[in-house]
Amino acid sequence: MGGGIWSMHFIAMLACRMPMPVGYDLGLTVLSLVVAVVVTGVGFYVIGTRRATVLQLVLSGLFMGIGIVAMHYTGMAAVLMPAELRYDRMLVALSVLIAVAASIAALWLAFRTAVVWQKILAAIVMGAAISGMHYTGMAAAIFAAHANVAHVHGVASLAQTDLALAIGGITFVILILALVASIFDRKFAVLAERETVLLRESEEQLRRLYFETPLPLHVIGLDGRIEKVSDTWLNLLGYTREEVSGRALTDFMSTESKRQYDEIVWPSLRRGEEVREAELRFVRKCGEVLDVLLSAHEELSNGKPVRTLGGLVDITARKRAEEALRRSQRMEAIGQLTGGVAHDFNNLLMVVNGAAEKLRRTLSDHRAVKPLEMIATAVKRGQNLTSHLLSFARRQTLEAIVIDLAETLPNLAEMLRRALRGDIEIRTQAQDCPCRVRADQGELELALLNLGVNARDAMPDGGVLALSIRRAMLSGGSEVDGLQGDFLVMELTDTGAGIPPEALPRVFDPFFTTKSVGKGTGLGLSQVYGFAQQSGGTATIRSQAGHGTTVSIYLPATDAPIHVEQKPTSIDYGVGAKKGTVLLGEDSDEVAAVSAEYLEQLGYGVDHAANGSDALRKLQGRQPYAFVLSDILMPGSVAGLDLAWIVRLHHSEIPILLVTGYSDKAQQAVHDGFPVVRKPYDLEILSRAIRELHAKSSEQVLSAE
Repeated sequence: MGGGIWSMHFIAMLACRMPMPVGYDLGLTVLSLVVAVVVTGVGFYVIGTRRATVLQLVLSGLFMGIGIVAMHYTGMAAVLMPAELRYDRMLVALSVLIAVAASIAALWLAFRTAVVWQKILAAIVMGAAISGMHYTGMAAAIFAAHANVAHVHGVASLAQTDLALAIGGITFVILILALVASIFDRKFAVLAERETVLLRESEEQLRRLYFETPLPLHVIGLDGRIEKVSDTWLNLLGYTREEVSGRALTDFMSTESKRQYDEIVWPSLRRGEEVREAELRFVRKCGEVLDVLLSAHEELSNGKPVRTLGGLVDITARKRAEEALRRSQRMEAIGQLTGGVAHDFNNLLMVVNGAAEKLRRTLSDHRAVKPLEMIATAVKRGQNLTSHLLSFARRQTLEAIVIDLAETLPNLAEMLRRALRGDIEIRTQAQDCPCRVRADQGELELALLNLGVNARDAMPDGGVLALSIRRAMLSGGSEVDGLQGDFLVMELTDTGAGIPPEALPRVFDPFFTTKSVGKGTGLGLSQVYGFAQQSGGTATIRSQAGHGTTVSIYLPATDAPIHVEQKPTSIDYGVGAKKGTVLLGEDSDEVAAVSAEYLEQLGYGVDHAANGSDALRKLQGRQPYAFVLSDILMPGSVAGLDLAWIVRLHHSEIPILLVTGYSDKAQQAVHDGFPVVRKPYDLEILSRAIRELHAKSSEQVLSAE
């Protein structure tokens, strides 16, 4: 650029016809070339950045314009001729103004645009400005000839021909440099374009990687508002990108989590601290609450925070599984405690009931009848209470049979109609397919009655109670206690007041009730849950305040044949002749006394053993026993079930009848084929059990023969 301006000046000087010989001072001519190159180089260097300010543009143009003017008048000073040279001040000032203004305009056009025609326009403006400045400067020159002035003044000089050759050489060099610069510029342009494409592809790949990552990520500005989120973040909360952009992150949190974020998390981030796994609760667009872990840190630029990068981890399923585990552990502990209490309580009830029966037979005063009836009623209520507790504790001895729920549905609905008020409509629905389960029919009916009573109390003004049966394939979800396989689901749905959400996690706990004082024992739902668990299934509950409640009982489906109920045989309750001696295994003296009296009334002698070891010693004495009556739970190394197996293996001719108030081995005893009677039992129950025991023994003897 500098060489081109210099060449233009001296070519124009050669074009100027003077009426006298003209030469050029070599030093000043070279100096003018140096000035042109330096000022254009500095001007382009300063303005070369796209981010140059207006002040830099003006200063660069001013420097370049003045430099071009300096080059011009240095070149004019290099002219050697027999004349005196003076200048018109106004035209000199005009030439300076033209040079500065044109330089500013040319620099702005050259570096503020990438369009070719605008660059050509910049070149035209620059060329016209330099030419205009030159000829304005020439117009300002006034020559006054002197006849006696030496031609060259004795200094090194250039003739016009030499100057023309020098200009041609410099122009040739400029063209060569321009060609080389053009080649390199083209290569640099290709490389720059390639780098731009690669950078654009890299940015697009990073953008796609960020948005399509399987992790819920977000970018938060310094004002706490969302700038970017990944697609997984949107899918997790159920929003679109337009719905979240520009909103505060706390807009998607629960009230408590918003307070925690504002008071703890956000201040930590502003202090430059990294937040790791802060447990918060987010709310999806549909209203579902999610438990998440939030991790975040601030991104810095030149040591200053510019944005916050964060991510979420959904732990909702894990939290639910942990809660289910804690609930299971809590209920297991309650069940163990309940079973232990039920054992002693049933023994007490049996003693009370036996003593009341004995008083009734011995007292002739009719005034004692009413109190004895009250005692018998209290014993029945206590028996029902322990039965509910044992059902919850899954320690109840179930008499499981195969039932088709669809076939028994009309009977179950009729049972509910008789138990509930007339303003409650019973609706039933069952799938058209076999709905067989293996369950204790009495416990199943009790569970439905408990649910029906709860529904009745929740609908004081009447309503609808829907009873439906359907099949379900469970896949191990935490909401169904991890059960898998084919199940039958019996659902009872009412249109009542519903249950408050804070009470739902505790409704299956024993003695917990949402009813007012005196209107509920808190054992109904616990019995339902215990029955379902002990039958190999589970129970769940869904409710919304003001929109009713649905309780679902899950029972394993089976393809076994349906149980056919045998007609009961008549039982003789009278006391006859001696029928033999019974070996009675019972660790409680009071219960043993009541049981012995019952046996004696039925015509049996009694040989009492306080524990299993004592009973074995009596059996080894080879005294003929009509049968063995033993409690399952006895102290010592030989428990009741162990005694039963020894009798079966070594004294197979002696039948054995087991009794229990509670034992975790009672269900195993039933599974092993031993008859089990629940405490507290009375004379009638014991008599029926003995008859069935002897009938079963007779069948075994006949089949053996």
